[in-house]
Amino acid sequence: MFREVVILASAAAASYAWLCAIASPLARTVQSLGSRARDVRAWRACALASGGAVLWTLVGAGGTLLFMMTEPRVGLALLRSPAWLPGLCVGTIVWALQLMSTDRIPRIGDDFEVATALAITALAKDDPETLARVEALYRAHALVPAKASGRVYGLAT
Repeated sequence: MFREVVILASAAAASYAWLCAIASPLARTVQSLGSRARDVRAWRACALASGGAVLWTLVGAGGTLLFMMTEPRVGLALLRSPAWLPGLCVGTIVWALQLMSTDRIPRIGDDFEVATALAITALAKDDPETLARVEALYRAHALVPAKASGRVYGLAT
């Protein structure tokens, strides 16, 4: 019973954290594309946000795979447990309830989102000028403005 509760809570936390990491930048860049579809900078910010979503998805999957390789019996117990799928659902439901109750997308924060975009950029070119340009571009198109007003789930412009 305790094992099932731990699996449920771990899966819920992982699901919630993953959604907090990827949903806000993706939603904000898609909104930016809607208002500035011809702006190349908006498309670049969307590509960075999509790359961040892929990155954090791979980090989660890679962490799970590494855990299962280092502790195979625990990994098999996790796969055989009926609690991991409801745990993913619970994390998603909690995230959605927070979204609806606060009218803002639950997120980790500006610094985390910018650091993700800069990490992706630094893989290709890590000079200070490029990173500064990418940070300015990403802050303009993918982050919720500080003075956002309106009740559009934290996406008001």
